[in-house]
Amino acid sequence: MTILFILLIAAAVMVLVLGVGVERGGAVARELGERLRRIGPQDEDRPVRELERDRRMSVIPWLDQALRNIRLGERLEMLLYQAGVNLRAGTLILMCVMFAVGGYIIGIAMFHRVFPGIVGLAGCTPLPLLWVMQKKSQRMRAFAREFPDALDLLVTALRAGLSFTAAMQIVADEAPEPVRGEFAVTVEEQALGLDPREALLNLTRRVDVLDLRFFATAVLLQRETGGNLAEVLMNTSALIRDRFRVLGDIATYTAQGKITGMILVCLPIFITLFMLVLTPNFFKPMMDSDSGRFALWFAAGMQVAGILAVRKIVNIKV
Repeated sequence: MTILFILLIAAAVMVLVLGVGVERGGAVARELGERLRRIGPQDEDRPVRELERDRRMSVIPWLDQALRNIRLGERLEMLLYQAGVNLRAGTLILMCVMFAVGGYIIGIAMFHRVFPGIVGLAGCTPLPLLWVMQKKSQRMRAFAREFPDALDLLVTALRAGLSFTAAMQIVADEAPEPVRGEFAVTVEEQALGLDPREALLNLTRRVDVLDLRFFATAVLLQRETGGNLAEVLMNTSALIRDRFRVLGDIATYTAQGKITGMILVCLPIFITLFMLVLTPNFFKPMMDSDSGRFALWFAAGMQVAGILAVRKIVNIKV
């Protein structure tokens, strides 16, 4: 019964973290995604080509089947791919369960109560998932940094008289990672017979970068309406660099607010630890009384609310 309880809480924490952290972009990203799906011919009679891939989410058959029956497995697989982590969704879930059990055991062993064990369980369960999300964020930022230079290389190849597919191949050969790997997958999909439009849409699904959606939208629109693709991509590259410049200005202007928020969050914690070291009996009445424990939990909740409020203020979308 206890194991089932631990698994239920672990699953709830994972779903909550995924719902908060794996949301792709914002309103602009969703609008671009819808526009990309509407661009181009929508011929339902056209045969659909599907490339054969290893789609197993776990080497354990029952876990693989369970993940296929819910959308959580697909989101985890995409998250792992975007993070560049060589794991399957089933392995990540088992790691979260192991961390959950470890956190529960540590909480019980240290405080000999069920509630600290539940707190340790809830705190340790998402740690592998948060690590993967951090790896994804680093990889997507690296892609966004290298993408303007890759566009310049693409424009140079187009102006030299190469086709768009050949120019994509040059980017796949010459650009640094992770741009090279993603463009190489797109070129390989087209070589295997996938429609260029679908290959570009797959690229935007694999890479959670808003600038890439601008690029795909420009390419698909040019394929439908005509025009100078090299000039369109050159303007897109200039737009992306302008966005980076604006983001740099925003980071400079909001640095003081971020530092202030960090100080306000850390100051009560440091003062509490300082008082516990100097006068261990200072907090004893609060720990021993129900009203004191309620006040401490209320203060912790207000700290979390303050963190979220400051983050919302300084997190400016461009």
